[in-house]
Amino acid sequence: MVEINSVKFGEITIDKKIYYSDMIIWWDGKTEYREKTHEFKMDEFLKLLERKPEIIVIGTGISGVLKVLEEVEQEAENKGVEIFKDTSPKAAEMFNGFVADKKRAVAVLHSTC
Repeated sequence: MVEINSVKFGEITIDKKIYYSDMIIWWDGKTEYREKTHEFKMDEFLKLLERKPEIIVIGTGISGVLKVLEEVEQEAENKGVEIFKDTSPKAAEMFNGFVADKKRAVAVLHSTC
């Protein structure tokens, strides 16, 4: 089972491996680098939907600067996908809980501000 061990400014530790980037982490342990941007837009959301997650957990950074566009939240509601957003350390904890409960969750974590 995948686990996000920690999120600190500029680094995310997943299964004891440190990444110095924004990351996407899937319930099955797959990890992907995420383009560093301060917005979570529709194209990124639609790409995530291809793997049919139940839940998308968005880590908005250490102090919460990443914005989730309203159109994304509306489309998630239309598609029956839950979106949870919080600062990245709290989002990591949420993701770990969902994975432990065997949910098809994906975390999108912003690693800086």
